Amino acid sequence: MPRRDRTSASRDPLPGYLAGLDHGALVRLLLEAAAEAPALGERLRSAAVLAALHAAGSDPGAAEAAVRAALQPVAPLDAARTRLYAEQAAAVVGFLGQTLAEGGAGLAVRLAQQAIEQLGAVTPQAEDSAGKLREAAVNLAELHREASLDASLKGCSDPEELAGWLAERHLTADQDVPYAIDAYAEILGDRGLDAYNSALSAAFDRSAPGERRALARRLEAVHTLRGDTDALVAVLATDLGHPSRHLRIAALLAAAGRVPEALEWAERGLALAPSGRGPDAPLLAFVAEHYPVVGRGDEAVALLREQFQRRPDHDAYRALVAALPPEAAAGQRTWALAELNRRAARPTTRSWENPASPLIEFLLADGDPDAAWAAARQYGVPHRALLRLAELRADTHPADAIPVYRQEIDEQIDQQTRDSFRAAATWTARLRDLYRTLGTPEEAVRVIAELRATHSTKGSLLAELDAHGL
Repeated sequence: MPRRDRTSASRDPLPGYLAGLDHGALVRLLLEAAAEAPALGERLRSAAVLAALHAAGSDPGAAEAAVRAALQPVAPLDAARTRLYAEQAAAVVGFLGQTLAEGGAGLAVRLAQQAIEQLGAVTPQAEDSAGKLREAAVNLAELHREASLDASLKGCSDPEELAGWLAERHLTADQDVPYAIDAYAEILGDRGLDAYNSALSAAFDRSAPGERRALARRLEAVHTLRGDTDALVAVLATDLGHPSRHLRIAALLAAAGRVPEALEWAERGLALAPSGRGPDAPLLAFVAEHYPVVGRGDEAVALLREQFQRRPDHDAYRALVAALPPEAAAGQRTWALAELNRRAARPTTRSWENPASPLIEFLLADGDPDAAWAAARQYGVPHRALLRLAELRADTHPADAIPVYRQEIDEQIDQQTRDSFRAAATWTARLRDLYRTLGTPEEAVRVIAELRATHSTKGSLLAELDAHGL
């Protein structure tokens, strides 16, 4: 019996079958398969548009048709279709780059604008979790800017026409465009920037208040480029819902040497502080910095003193001192400490309240921990505040820290949890180290023995003490 040719029997007959079909029959077969298998059809269509791009060359009509087909989705862009679509978008960027490299700057600009418009309409609905479509859009925008610059240098572009197209894009719902106006300032020049400003200003005037925020940002950008302070102030003044807007206007005017006007805007912002609340701190700092420029230094000091009384921290004190000549700083420190001591002496019935906290924080920030400790003892601050200070001075004044650590140990034990027992053991170890620093290790032995005897029934606590070698 003749041996069977296993290689021949196992050979796939499909390649030979397809190779033997005439062109028309093969096309019909592929179309039928594409209709029955959508994924295959999408892959074949993607291959077709990529081939059309490759074949278009420098023929404007063929290139426009190829780009339009490549960026025209035939079905909703789920994750899988978006990947294919992003590949096509990347191919368009490559094709336009080649067009530009071959000297076709004008054609590259026109096709890039067409592609940007198509992508802008599609991307909001695409599932682009991988970010590939966004990447293609950014690359396309950069290519458009590069081609626009090349066309401008060659004298074959109209800055007003480019400005009109940019304004149209910025007026659409596609506000997240990656081609900001400042990237085109060199290309547009004064004439183009004026045209862009006119288009956006007209749209801004027609828009409802709720639609203005995004447009205002565009106008702020172009006014900044044009150096038009008055126009920029006018736009900023349409939205004064936050003190930072007053501050920005004031800073712009001050930078232009218009300090009196700047102070007027800053004072308007300060006047808007809600009842019962202090003024906006950055605005206050601005006013205090610029009052002396117009001969109102005394008003700056009065405002900063008022701010310190409202919020008595070291930052407010530093702002006050900065507004004064060096020889007057010592007197302000005396005044500030008197104000803080007055507050610290305020009676309180709540054990957790600490009226001395601003005084202590001030003294610590001022580099005087000994005075902070003295104030804490004088005004009887809560245990947690005293513990923090004891930790700061334990290395230099261990005797002061010992009673505070001892109290913390008892408070942790009273909570009777595994974590609090562990914390109590940690504090006990620190207490032992303090006694050793003082040269009285026998006191540590006595305290530990006392703890063990008092809490002999607390097995978890004793276990934590054992774990700490106590």
